[in-house]
Amino acid sequence: MFQKKWIQSAVLLAAVLMATVAGAQARFDFKSTPGLLSKDIRPSHYRLHFDLDPASDEFSGRATISLKFNRASPDITLHADDLEATQVILAADESGRAARTLRVEKNPTTQTWRLIPQDGRSIPAGRYTLTLQYSGRVHKTDAGLYRAPYKYQGQSRNMLATQLEAVFARKLFPAFDEPAFRSVFEVSIKAPSAYDVYANMPVRSIQDQGVQRLHTFWSTPSMPSYLVALTVGQFDTLQGQSGRVSLRILTAPGKQAQAAYAMEVTQKILPFYKSYFGIDYALPKLDQLAVPSTRGGAMEDWGLISYAETSLLFDPNNSAVRRRRQVFSTVAHEVAHQWFGNLVTAASWEEIWLNEAFATWMAEKATDHFNPEWQVPLRRRQPIDQAMTKDASSATRSIRSGAIEEDRVFDVFDEITYTKGGAVLSMIEGWLGPEVFQKGLAAYMQHRRFSNATAGDLWFHMGQAAGRDVTRVARSWTDQKGFPVLQVNARCEAGRTRLQVQQQRFASDAQAVDNSVWQIPFIVSHNGKAHRLVLTQPRQEFVWSGCSQSQPLVNAGGQGFYRVQYAPEMYAAIVQEFTSLSPTARITLLSDSFALVQTGQLTLSSYWNLLAQLSAVKGAGRATLLDLARNSLNFLDAVYAQTPAQAALRLRARQLLVPELKALGWSVKAGESSETQLLRSGLIGSLGQWGDEAVLIQAESLFNQHADGKHPLQPEIRDAVMHSAGVGADAANHARLIQLLISANSEEDRWRYAEAVAAVKDPALARQALELSLRGVLPNNVASRIPHMVSEKGTHSAMAYQFVMDHFAAFAELSGEMFGASSWLVPGAASGFNTEEQASQLLADQKQKAGDKGAKTAAQVAAQISLRAVLRKREPSP
Repeated sequence: MFQKKWIQSAVLLAAVLMATVAGAQARFDFKSTPGLLSKDIRPSHYRLHFDLDPASDEFSGRATISLKFNRASPDITLHADDLEATQVILAADESGRAARTLRVEKNPTTQTWRLIPQDGRSIPAGRYTLTLQYSGRVHKTDAGLYRAPYKYQGQSRNMLATQLEAVFARKLFPAFDEPAFRSVFEVSIKAPSAYDVYANMPVRSIQDQGVQRLHTFWSTPSMPSYLVALTVGQFDTLQGQSGRVSLRILTAPGKQAQAAYAMEVTQKILPFYKSYFGIDYALPKLDQLAVPSTRGGAMEDWGLISYAETSLLFDPNNSAVRRRRQVFSTVAHEVAHQWFGNLVTAASWEEIWLNEAFATWMAEKATDHFNPEWQVPLRRRQPIDQAMTKDASSATRSIRSGAIEEDRVFDVFDEITYTKGGAVLSMIEGWLGPEVFQKGLAAYMQHRRFSNATAGDLWFHMGQAAGRDVTRVARSWTDQKGFPVLQVNARCEAGRTRLQVQQQRFASDAQAVDNSVWQIPFIVSHNGKAHRLVLTQPRQEFVWSGCSQSQPLVNAGGQGFYRVQYAPEMYAAIVQEFTSLSPTARITLLSDSFALVQTGQLTLSSYWNLLAQLSAVKGAGRATLLDLARNSLNFLDAVYAQTPAQAALRLRARQLLVPELKALGWSVKAGESSETQLLRSGLIGSLGQWGDEAVLIQAESLFNQHADGKHPLQPEIRDAVMHSAGVGADAANHARLIQLLISANSEEDRWRYAEAVAAVKDPALARQALELSLRGVLPNNVASRIPHMVSEKGTHSAMAYQFVMDHFAAFAELSGEMFGASSWLVPGAASGFNTEEQASQLLADQKQKAGDKGAKTAAQVAAQISLRAVLRKREPSP
């Protein structure tokens, strides 16, 4: 609704002041940093020794920790989980007093040990050395020290690796396992001599001890416990150099050649980051490890970054262009962490966005710099849309979301932290200007290096560089939930353009509606000029000289993390100009239009009218625009899944996109862009999912030729063809896909075949896919995801959901704790649901299976299910 009169009253001003986020963001102070552990006992140095064997389910360790007591204490509390102490000794460094034996009181709830002197006397202030002998276990999932099994030349082998963020260092050694407790770490590892051993720092010495070897490494800089890393295994190694920094990429045997692209990426981005920050990479070496199974994602451990194979390895004979882009962006993200997170560490998990949002933002910058043909400013729209869909509901949170309980820490490792955080940084950079933003960031890094930081530190240095109050604008984005929609109207009056802008929270459910007010930097493109403005009130009017036949465009560059809703007359005029808009303006308008459909502020028929113009769009950005449209149609497919209207929706979707695939053809052509290749692959996958008969027949034919060894599939379409072949598979081909999955020797192939196996339409075969997940023939990380993959297609969601409910304990063991995986089991299996009743069922079942710590996860998915249900009720026919 657009109001014709714009008033600013005392009441309105009071509402603004009340809604504005109050209070300065404090700068880092160790004593006041949130955490469970006492700040009166502080570690400075760990000497860690581990006895490790990839063939063993257990390990032993010794931790020698230098401590300073600022005041007397009756005990020491530190973190330890899944460890067994055999001896604990405390020795004073200077007093000459005899060493004292400490007994251990375990607290499984807080994952801590309370170490109490057996003589009953208090521990005076001073410096001490704490030595703990203990044993632990090797885990089957990627938390703490874990095993990654794989096969080489038909023989089973094992690799050991670590994942200690966020709260898993305590599974490897007793530790003050909170980010503010930075310390120096000196590591030694004894392992069978048949294995290579790596850690954060270069090796200092290797000593033969019979059939074993003792590897001793140089001390790290001061860092938090979660960055300690090690690996034991048999590796192929690709070596390189970047200035003074030695580079290695470690792979399972036989995969060294697949590391070549990641090495190329690393050699590009290390000097790029050094130049941007004005600070060298801090260590003498950078190793990167491709883990052949078990782990997901990647971890930025200082000097020894570990990745799932799919995020580090690229095989030109097997990998599609999408994989190349994933490798570049993931390596860019993790190497950025060597500055954001490692050199400067977030003070607590409440500030983790300082690590993750900045790494996301910096990776985008590097990816666009080196690959301008990838259309990064356009491609970023898709993850931003996903984050906005989540952030529009009442189940969202703010970027800085306050106190975080450790058993729910992975709630903040999500799209709000990564994608929204990165987008907000990009928006603020656009407001301040790239040079000012870089200057402020360099000062922040310089002043906080080898220490911790808060948002207050960041915005202080940004404000110093900019000469203005950055905090006031920034905190309205980091410290309150959601984001705004700008309702825009414009008119020409006496030769001047008058732009009226109203802001309110963009809400996809009634519970999300509130009176929040943001400080919004925005850009208006009009008549060849860019007007840089800041909206500080619920309603404002902006005026500039000159008028034009063309309409003013808000956020035409797509940098703002907000939606734009034009007055009906303006919107109609802009839609008429759609094909002549810039690529970023087109994709932003298409994105905002569908978001308005989702929330009932634009009709679905209006959106179809906009989609009808896509075929006339030419030139740069066309592929990305069509991919964004395809994503919106996939959302609508989920809205109408298992209803009579789904057939009509799929028919319209096929009518829109089949001509696009016919124009492209199925074969990669010489000289075509990677954007075209991404579009072709996406079209084959979606049209197969939507039941296009010609696509299903062609996919089956190409799959059979590939599987028979007659005609290998081109890597660029391999994923999409496998998926569509899986959709239409009969019993024989489904069995063939299952066998390919079981025998796959790379993570890339496993995920490719798992997606195909899970996509099948036949309910009996879908049941087989679910049962496969519990047969013990797949790596845990793949097996635990199969119900989610079956459900998200929408056809067999109820079956997948019930299967997880019936076998929850088994799946919880498979999934482990990383990223709160077990808390995602039930919501993941509900991912294809689309009724209010199913949303309510999810909330109740999650509480039963995962308890309170799974509540946020379930609420987020339930909100998306409800969004589908409400949209279908409002738009019963597509």
